[in-house]
Amino acid sequence: MFNGSVFSSSLYYSQTQPWMFRAYDPCTERYSQLYFNLPEVQKAMHANVTRISYPWRTCSDIVGNYWADSPLSMLPIYKELIAAGIKIWVYSGDTDAVVPVTATRYSIDALRLPTLINWYPWYDNGKVGGWSQVYKGLTLVTVKGAGHEVPLHRPRQAFIIFRSFLENKPMPG
Repeated sequence: MFNGSVFSSSLYYSQTQPWMFRAYDPCTERYSQLYFNLPEVQKAMHANVTRISYPWRTCSDIVGNYWADSPLSMLPIYKELIAAGIKIWVYSGDTDAVVPVTATRYSIDALRLPTLINWYPWYDNGKVGGWSQVYKGLTLVTVKGAGHEVPLHRPRQAFIIFRSFLENKPMPG
């Protein structure tokens, strides 16, 4: 369990600024680092069984610096999956500073896929939830107001994307 100080900012915001509690909590990274380094959590998840010498971190460079067998680009993999008939959905928060929507669109354009449904807004409860474009073999979906971790910033809209993907339906218009 967390000690009381860990949740103090969430408690403060829920009491003084109720809108903040439902929105992205900037302390989420701190909470997760504390939580995932608890011995009882690691035991329950069967994690860190080799007792690594460093703590778990949300954005650790350790894996990235030593992972040598990953491709520099996903585009060749996308091409293989599309050729195999596997549907691909790429989604992105429109305020993502790590992987901006513009860069994602340029990358997808490099695949030279025919457009089936041009760029259109999709809706959640009558409000624009983001934008989408359907290509032959790939669908791009953006989420309005979401950052790099769409499910963290906009869980409801992330669920709508996931549901639409599983039901093989376009985003709600």
